Amino acid sequence: MKSRLLFTPFFTITLLFLSFSAYSADAPSEKTPLNALKGEALHIKLVEVAYQYDSYNKRCRGLSISREVDEVNRLFLRKYGITINNFIKLNIDRDTRGYQQSIQRDFYNTLYEMGGCEATKETDFLDTMRNKFRLLIDNTQTSPWFPRT
Repeated sequence: MKSRLLFTPFFTITLLFLSFSAYSADAPSEKTPLNALKGEALHIKLVEVAYQYDSYNKRCRGLSISREVDEVNRLFLRKYGITINNFIKLNIDRDTRGYQQSIQRDFYNTLYEMGGCEATKETDFLDTMRNKFRLLIDNTQTSPWFPRT
């Protein structure tokens, strides 16, 4: 009976939720709290979270607009004079579309493992995602780092 507890949807959702919400990986073996990210790592995580948030809104809430990605795009244009796609191309991956699809596919796999949209609506997953995005965008706005161009 004890081993069956490990596979209950609630346990799986809780475990994935906690690992998704609190940390960001800079290196495979190293976990960094989101509020400690600086420079390029901060900006890359912001882009990733914006695409994840928009993917969640599209899949689970039926919102087809990309609000968070648009907000990051406006920030990057205002602060650095580059678009989010150019930032991705110059700092993350030359294949921007492939990168975006990879983020979306990985997020959808995580969502599936959590039990789908209905399971996340029973938790504070959306609030955590919103707080995570706000923390990252606020830290990016005040960051002195400048991307390579």
